[in-house]
Amino acid sequence: MRTGPLPAPGRVDQIVFAWSDRLLAGGRGLGPVATSLGTDGLRVWNERLAGGDVAVGQWLSGAAECAALGALRFGRQGEHGAALRLVPARDPNGRPSQLVHALVGPASVVNAALVLGLHRWPEWSTPDRLDATPSDLEALDATALWAHAEAGLDEASARRDALVGLLAGVLAAPCDPYLAEISPDDVGLVAGLVRRLDGVAGEAPLTMLLGAQVTRPELRPRLLAVGLPDARNGRTSLTTTGGADPGVARVAELLADLPPTSLTRPRAPLRTTAALADWVEAEHQRATGVLDLVDRAIAGTLDEPERRYLNGPDGQERLRAELRNADMAQLTDRLLRWTKANPPRLSEVARTLRQVAADRYLTDAGEDRDTADRLLQAARRMDLTAAEARRVLANWYSGLPKVTSADQYSAVYFALGAGIDPASDETFARLLPGMKAASLLEWSRVLAPSDHVKAAQHFMRAAHRQWSRGDRRGDEGVRALMRETEMFHETIHDIVSRCGLRAEDENDLYRTVLHLAYGDPVTDLAPVLGALPADAEATEFRPWVALADVFGGDRAHVFQLAAQARRRKAPPTVLRDMLGVLSSTDLIQGMAEQTGQPGLLEPVCHVLGKRPRTPAEQRATCDAALAGRFLAGLVEGAWPDEPEIRFKAYSFLLQAVYQAGDRADGGGLTRAEVDELVRAGGTGPFLLAVVAHAAQDAVVPALLHAAHRHAADLGLPSEIAESALRGPHRAAEARTARRTSAEPAHAGMPHQRHAQHAHQGQPAEDGPARTATAFPEPPIPPQHFSFNPPPAGRDHFPSGSEQEEPDDGRHPIVVWITGRTLQEWAIAVLGLGIVVLLGLLLFGGSDGAPPPRQAPTTVTVTVTPSVSPTTSAETPSGGDRSPQPTTGKTP
Repeated sequence: MRTGPLPAPGRVDQIVFAWSDRLLAGGRGLGPVATSLGTDGLRVWNERLAGGDVAVGQWLSGAAECAALGALRFGRQGEHGAALRLVPARDPNGRPSQLVHALVGPASVVNAALVLGLHRWPEWSTPDRLDATPSDLEALDATALWAHAEAGLDEASARRDALVGLLAGVLAAPCDPYLAEISPDDVGLVAGLVRRLDGVAGEAPLTMLLGAQVTRPELRPRLLAVGLPDARNGRTSLTTTGGADPGVARVAELLADLPPTSLTRPRAPLRTTAALADWVEAEHQRATGVLDLVDRAIAGTLDEPERRYLNGPDGQERLRAELRNADMAQLTDRLLRWTKANPPRLSEVARTLRQVAADRYLTDAGEDRDTADRLLQAARRMDLTAAEARRVLANWYSGLPKVTSADQYSAVYFALGAGIDPASDETFARLLPGMKAASLLEWSRVLAPSDHVKAAQHFMRAAHRQWSRGDRRGDEGVRALMRETEMFHETIHDIVSRCGLRAEDENDLYRTVLHLAYGDPVTDLAPVLGALPADAEATEFRPWVALADVFGGDRAHVFQLAAQARRRKAPPTVLRDMLGVLSSTDLIQGMAEQTGQPGLLEPVCHVLGKRPRTPAEQRATCDAALAGRFLAGLVEGAWPDEPEIRFKAYSFLLQAVYQAGDRADGGGLTRAEVDELVRAGGTGPFLLAVVAHAAQDAVVPALLHAAHRHAADLGLPSEIAESALRGPHRAAEARTARRTSAEPAHAGMPHQRHAQHAHQGQPAEDGPARTATAFPEPPIPPQHFSFNPPPAGRDHFPSGSEQEEPDDGRHPIVVWITGRTLQEWAIAVLGLGIVVLLGLLLFGGSDGAPPPRQAPTTVTVTVTPSVSPTTSAETPSGGDRSPQPTTGKTP
């Protein structure tokens, strides 16, 4: 137990009285067992409260049990107050006793209103909690205690007719003590009486006991509500039916209709009924007189002096005070009638009416949303300006002790309804950070189809700003909203279309909701795909294109999105837009990863073919294609039994990667590019595609390499192929070299591309061609290789577009001494190879009997390396030569 001074004005102390063998004041019996007072303070209050026996509950006399409440005053001038709560208990022998919890302090703080407001206070002591109660209690803060009491008083309700009866009894005899013939539990009725007349009627304060009686006559309370037979002695009866005097009843009705908080207390207590009646009439006029003037102004019966008063500062102050407690429906009716009548020379009154209506919307909208909405609409019809609304919103927000979700709801609707721009209002800037991301997006969803579409965009951006300042994780609430709204597509579409936004802005909105839902970076694309709209065609695949832009740095995610869009029958232009966010190398590498899924080859090739590239970018694209074996794994695995489609696929890819142009117009793959491609190796359809797109001076090297490949597919030794192709190869190179040195390159020929390559550090056409790293050939069965393009038939290429057939006309590149055309020379080369093969097969002997053994002879064939068609005969570079072996045979 503490020792210290008597209670301070801002402090309320506690004492718990109960039956005990060891009381704090000494001895045994009913007395103090716990307190926050010091030794001296406890001694004083223990004497005043008679050790807890100052009041006894009615249950000790056999009346019904209830928790008794009391408020008593002590001191010569009643400057000390005690609030009591009594509950029945038992002593150690089982006899009836009681437990008393007393709050003591200044009478201005501890009074009847305090104990009535604390009738449901959870900190009251009870018998079952007594054993766990320490003897040393904490003192209470008066401000915090009164905050609980005010809330309790606001909750306490009273029937109007019953309250009028009690008030009439006090007004008829303002100085008497009273016995209220009501249940001691009817706290609401007693609170209505005390809040209106305590300190007003009679000189003595309204001390009271509900359900208990005092044991000391000098502490006689003014108001009792007990069920004891002797309580009536010397007291005026207060009933809920009131007295017979109609004048007193009318005053009581007026007083019951006045809110307790609006009453102005007289300077001194009133002792007579007439004085109380005058006070009530004055309060009624003060509360309703200005509104009567407003009604007269609407009716057009207001005279000039009343007009000056109503429009002046005093009238405005009273009008604001009365409107704060006016019924919202009645206030709405007044505003509507004012708008219709438009009384002249009352601009200040009109401003006050609409501003108070706006404030009432914010403070009371939670009680009746529909009525509050009508009130706000009426204020707008009275020309409530955005500036006025901003001031009202700022004042309301600054007075909030804590912002709740209901407050946020009211503020948003008020701002939008009053024309406040959320993007520029400072109060809104402080209000939105307290809202969750899912709530902000839900607001966007609601507002996007309305006239407040710009506010919807602002809410989305506000949510993203909050997310970017946090841990940047996804939100489950937003994910649920994304699944429900199918990636928020309709809301974003409304914002983009109605605000005139660009495609980049639309992508940013999708980026916003994606980050809010799944965080950054997005590691798992499956839930994102699951949230996309079910009807993709109806959305024109805009969410897919936007997400592809968002995932522009993630090759795997972009290809997953594009693959799903293609499965949903996205048009080629959409697929091209989606894949266009990736670099050329990422496009090629991404396609190489699509094993068994060649459907995106057409849009990838289209993007590659249309994309302008610098020489360095062109070189990087070619290197990526060579490293990926020109998607051989994808093409061969997708169409293993359809060489026509494989040929078309390789043709399409070569055109896209090299952008070489048409051979008929002087374009095509250059000699260096062909050399690079054929040295890297490849299947028959790939090599045929290289031949089909080679330039005029590069066809023969491609054909010769194809012949080597065909010989290898037939299982012939390399010596036979070299021997068969050595002569034509050497002659073709010589002829090409003479033509190259004699004819200048014209515009559009491949020499220009080689000059660019040389500038980027690549060898020029007259130097050795760059050699790409050869990748292993996939095992494929031998097949007949034809230089002619496959016949026209059903096109299985996934793009659905017709692939241009290779040019099979005659080309005057390599002409033999007799002047033969290139096609004739190609046929001759193949024919010679076939003749050699047949000769070996026919005359090489039979399997049954070996040929007669001859004398061993040695034949040595020496072949001089041929001259590259791009170099002089005097200085062979070897850049475009086919190797010519030196073979020694010993049969």
